[in-house]
Amino acid sequence: MLARGERLTELLKQPQYKPFAVEEQVAVIYAGTRGYLDPFPTARVGAFQDALLSKLKSAYPQFLEGIRKEKALTPDLEKLLKDALVEVSKTFA
Repeated sequence: MLARGERLTELLKQPQYKPFAVEEQVAVIYAGTRGYLDPFPTARVGAFQDALLSKLKSAYPQFLEGIRKEKALTPDLEKLLKDALVEVSKTFA
């Protein structure tokens, strides 16, 4: 639990004057709370976050747009997010 808390703390850090969009926050917090970051050292959390957001923007823009429109994580959007998380996790394994 403490290790997951460390990772979540890293996820919540944002550059000053450049906060993440809500849909990006949904994705990274989901990853942290669902254990997708557990296998990785805390020092790699930022790189994982960058890779996930890059993957969502390039290969899954419908996820980001869906969160903006729906203002909720529907089952279809959750599946897209899980697919992206699995793909990114494989590159970090």
